[in-house]
Amino acid sequence: MADIDSSAKSTGWRGRFRASKTGTLLANTGFRRLYLARIVNRVGDKLYSIASMWLVYQLTGSTFYTGLAGFLSRLPIVFGFLFGPIVDRSRLSRLLVLVGAAQAIVVVSVPVVARVHTVSVSLVLAVVGLLALLGRLNAPAEKAALPRLVDDELLPRANSLESATHQTIGAVAEALSGALIAVFSAVALFAFDAATFVVSAVFFALLSVPTTEKTGTSPSVTEYLADMREGFELIRNSVVGHMVVAASFVSAFTAGSTAVLPAFADSLGGAETYGLFIAAMTVGLLVGSLVASRFETIRFGRFVIVGFLITAVGQLGIVTVGWLPAVLLCYGIATIPIGIYNVLVSATIQTGVPNDLLARVSSTTGSLVAAVGPLGYLIGGAFGDRYGSATVIGFSAIGYCLLVGYWLVVPALREFPPVTSVEPNSFGT
Repeated sequence: MADIDSSAKSTGWRGRFRASKTGTLLANTGFRRLYLARIVNRVGDKLYSIASMWLVYQLTGSTFYTGLAGFLSRLPIVFGFLFGPIVDRSRLSRLLVLVGAAQAIVVVSVPVVARVHTVSVSLVLAVVGLLALLGRLNAPAEKAALPRLVDDELLPRANSLESATHQTIGAVAEALSGALIAVFSAVALFAFDAATFVVSAVFFALLSVPTTEKTGTSPSVTEYLADMREGFELIRNSVVGHMVVAASFVSAFTAGSTAVLPAFADSLGGAETYGLFIAAMTVGLLVGSLVASRFETIRFGRFVIVGFLITAVGQLGIVTVGWLPAVLLCYGIATIPIGIYNVLVSATIQTGVPNDLLARVSSTTGSLVAAVGPLGYLIGGAFGDRYGSATVIGFSAIGYCLLVGYWLVVPALREFPPVTSVEPNSFGT
C-alpha cells in the first residue's frame, strides 16, 4: 500500500512538472538544445573571462592593461549594429556552428603558443578582441532564435530558466576559478574554453530554428542599409530608445569598476579573492534570476527605480565596510536587482519586437549602450592606477543613481507596465 501511495505521489509530481511552464519548455526539443548549448558556453566563458583578466594583470601588474583588456572586450559591441541585418537573414543554427568553430580556433591559440613560447600580453589582448568581435554574431543570433522556438507567453519563464541556470553554473565555475588558476594556470583555462566552444557547436548543429521570409537571402547594399535603418527607427520610435539612454548612464561606471576589480581583489587577497568576488556577483545574479518571475506582474518602471537604488547602496558598501565577508555580501546584494532586470528586459524586448527585426534591434541596442563602455574601461583603469581601485568602485554607484534619475523623469519609463502586459510585436507600431 505504501508503494502504491509513493508511486501515486511520484506520478502526481511528474504530472504537475510536465504541466508547468518549465516542464513545457524542457519538453520543447529546440529550446532544450539551445539551452544546453548556452550552458556549455557559459562554463567556458566564465572561466575564460576570469583567466584573461587575471593573466593580463599577472603579465603586466597594471590596472591600465586590465582596463585595456576590458576596452577591447567591449569595443566590438559598439559596431554590433553592423551585424544585425546579416544575422536576421542568416540560417541561425548554421551561423552559430560556424561562429563557435571560429571562437574555438581563436581561444586555443593561447595554450598553443604557451607550449612553444612565452605568452605575451599582446597575444592575450588580441584574443580578447577577436572573441568579442565574433560574439557580435552569436549573441544576437541566440536572442533571435529563442522567440522563434518558444511561445510568447513562455518567454519570461524561458529567460528566467536560462539566466538562473547560467548564473548557477557560472557561480560554481567562478568560485573554483581562483583555485583552478593556482593549480593549472590561467593558460590552461583557455584550452578548456576552446573545448566548450566545440561542444556547444555540436548542439547548435542539431538545432532547427524556424525561418522568416528573409532567411537565406542576400541583401543588396541598398537593402542592407534599409534593414539597418529599420532597426534604428524601431528603437527611436519606441520605449526601447529610452531604455538604451538609461542603460548608457550606468555602462561607463560599471566598466570602470570592472577594470579595477583584479587590483581591488589583489589588495584583499589574490587570485582566490578575485574568484570569490566574481562568484559573489554571479550568486547575486542567480538569486535575481530565480525570483524574477515574481516581478512579472509588478510595474517594471517602479521595480527599476527601487531596485537600482539598492544596487547603488551596495556598491558603496563594497568599499566602506572593510571586512571581506561583508564586502562580498554587499557585492552580491548589489547584483540581485540586475539579475531581475536582465530577465525582465529580455522578455520585454523579445515580446514587443517583431521576430524579423529582433537581431537588428538587439545588436543595435547593444552597440548604443556599449558606445560609452570601452571608454569606461580605459578611464577606470587609468584612474585606478592614480587614485586607487576602491575610489573607482565607489564612484560607480553614481552611474546607478543616474539610471534611477532618468527612469524617474521620463514618463514612459516611470509608468512602464508589467512585463506580462506588453503586447506582442507592439514596439515601433
